[in-house]
Amino acid sequence: MVLSGEGKPAMAYHFIGIMLIIFGAPLVGILGNVIGEYVNDVLGRIVSIGGVLAVLGVAAWFIVRSF
Repeated sequence: MVLSGEGKPAMAYHFIGIMLIIFGAPLVGILGNVIGEYVNDVLGRIVSIGGVLAVLGVAAWFIVRSF
């Protein structure tokens, strides 16, 4: 098995990155929409767009780290 950085399997990093893309980014987007609907529209858009970009960035980091 191919090992990465700290001795953890590289496949685990790849799996975490894919799960963040599939589940994390949409959940953050939904959270932003809920905040926009009930609290403040601008704050909801900030949370939605910024949160999705942050989650996708972390997911990309995990996927690239797996190679």
